[in-house]
Amino acid sequence: MNLNNKAKIYLGFIAIIATSLYVYLLFNFNIPEFKLLIFWIILSIVVESLLIPMPNNTIGVSVGYAINIATVIVGGPILATISSVLGLLFRIPKVPERGYIHTLNLPAYKTIFNMSQSIIVTSLISLIYLSIGGRVGKFSLFSTLFILFTGILLNTTIISGFLSALNVQKFTRIWLGNIKGTLLSSIAVGTVGIIIALAYIDYGYGAVILFLGPLLLARYSFKLYVDMRNVYLSTIQALIKSLEAKDPFTSGHSNRVEKYAVALAEAFDLSFGRVQNIKIAAALHDIGKIGIDDQILNKAAGLTQEEYQHIMEHPAIGAEIVCNVDFLKGTTGIIKHHHERYDGTGYPDGLKGDEIPIEACILAIADSYDAMTSDRPYRKALTQEEAVEEIEKNAGTQFHPVLAEKFIEVIESRGI
Repeated sequence: MNLNNKAKIYLGFIAIIATSLYVYLLFNFNIPEFKLLIFWIILSIVVESLLIPMPNNTIGVSVGYAINIATVIVGGPILATISSVLGLLFRIPKVPERGYIHTLNLPAYKTIFNMSQSIIVTSLISLIYLSIGGRVGKFSLFSTLFILFTGILLNTTIISGFLSALNVQKFTRIWLGNIKGTLLSSIAVGTVGIIIALAYIDYGYGAVILFLGPLLLARYSFKLYVDMRNVYLSTIQALIKSLEAKDPFTSGHSNRVEKYAVALAEAFDLSFGRVQNIKIAAALHDIGKIGIDDQILNKAAGLTQEEYQHIMEHPAIGAEIVCNVDFLKGTTGIIKHHHERYDGTGYPDGLKGDEIPIEACILAIADSYDAMTSDRPYRKALTQEEAVEEIEKNAGTQFHPVLAEKFIEVIESRGI
């Protein structure tokens, strides 16, 4: 993957900050004990190797934050930073479909980012811990809780900044999505780190090994959650493939509609959760066509009135399919109403104006735009300019006028 200029600048910026912080620590702090450093490095490598890949396999979540918190308390800034960085550098996690990954088979930019992020977060929370009254080898409740939450915020901010630059998306939207998705698990993992630190302070090395159990349990619980998400994504993909097998002209349509709908939703500043619902609904918006006769779906000639009435049933059928699936319930209304028209002449319920969910209005524009710019059995595709002209002409009748205007801006500015 090639980095864009914005991502390169961001990566260079955090690498410089990380290097500066690391040099500062080397000149101002000492390692308490060499045996202690080796012990925590080995522990960090083991824990970081238990990485949990996220569904898209582009990032992963580790329980290494527990070791970060523990080493800040028991070993101080330089020990914590070195063990954290070496844990990342020498970890060997197993990733589905890719096997074992390590520094030598990862892109250089990922290694640089991971190490820079680790140095920045660990060194800063270590320095903050000392500056607000914490002492190495001693437990301080206020100082420990403060760095626990500070570390989570720093981690989220640095990762979100890089993803924002890499994907050219709004930072705030990515940040909110990341903090919602990881806050509780990060607090749980960090709390286990505090317990491990207390175990070491009171009972030594053996107690640390003993208290790895709760950490591994926390990892197992989070892995179950990720596996459930994987099943959910696989279910969506299976539904899409079943539709594409039935109606070959929808092949690729759902992916394009998803891209257009998400771009418009983000431009319209909808919340992260609503954007995610639109993304899923866009992928599944035509799933109701499973219940429509193949001869009608693939008919090259114009449809009769009776056949068109059957086609008009697909939004309601699709809503019926997804409404009983817990993780898809947020998409039910979007799927059901994506063929409503702003003037009230759409289907299935003839909703108009603000009666139509804004998400459904967004999906309607994205769906229509892709339909117009794609070949169909009965006509050739329109050009982008012709499709934009149609959306502009039908704003206020077929399409939500404000969204139609915003969509045209998105199409023209992003060239999607």
